[in-house]
Amino acid sequence: MKTTGLLRASLTVVIVIVALMLSFGLLPSAIANEKCLRIAFPEIIGNEDILKGAELYRQDMAASGQCIKPVLIPLNRSIVELDHGSLDGIFGWTEDLTALVTVPLLRSNKPVLEVPVFLVARDPSVLSIKDLKQQVLGIWLGFDWAKQVSQGHENTVEVSGGPVMMQKMLFAGRIDAMLVDGYTYSEMLDLTAFTATVLKENKIYSWLKEEHRSHLTTFNAGIDLYRQRFGEWASN
Repeated sequence: MKTTGLLRASLTVVIVIVALMLSFGLLPSAIANEKCLRIAFPEIIGNEDILKGAELYRQDMAASGQCIKPVLIPLNRSIVELDHGSLDGIFGWTEDLTALVTVPLLRSNKPVLEVPVFLVARDPSVLSIKDLKQQVLGIWLGFDWAKQVSQGHENTVEVSGGPVMMQKMLFAGRIDAMLVDGYTYSEMLDLTAFTATVLKENKIYSWLKEEHRSHLTTFNAGIDLYRQRFGEWASN
């Protein structure tokens, strides 16, 4: 009887301690990751695949134990909001992101995407940036990698409407060429009348603020699931 009483008393103490830890947020694994992180996704008018990709990302993060809330936002504004504190991370950016913000960042262990960079041009003789001469090149506003790739070409237009608007401008003759990533290129309308040349491969990582380091394990696990499922989804 004494042993039973002691066991009950011990269980009661354990329950009370766990309850206190829950109330004060001291359980590091499951409880820490209950925080829903606000992750920026590029806002592209008319591109439903961004929404599909964001939902896949959210589902795979949830399966890994990490709650995230996708936030559709113009690409260039996401940098400002990350600095100002209204975002906790960005879905995808090359490693130059750390030079564009003032807050310390953590990147995913693996790239969330690995995509080629295409130069799409009206003139079939244009196979590189140096071939453009005085022709107008469109790049997506906010993509620093596009600035780096097009460096040295003076007649460049940064397009806030992203690839959707760049495509319209190319068709209308307002620009002569554009830089897009391979995923965007695969989702565009018929471009058989234009020359498409791969210039380089981009590794795109997911990013978190340093202050969310405690979430990095589940975050990386979510990236692993997303890479697998995104590859299966994109191939269908």
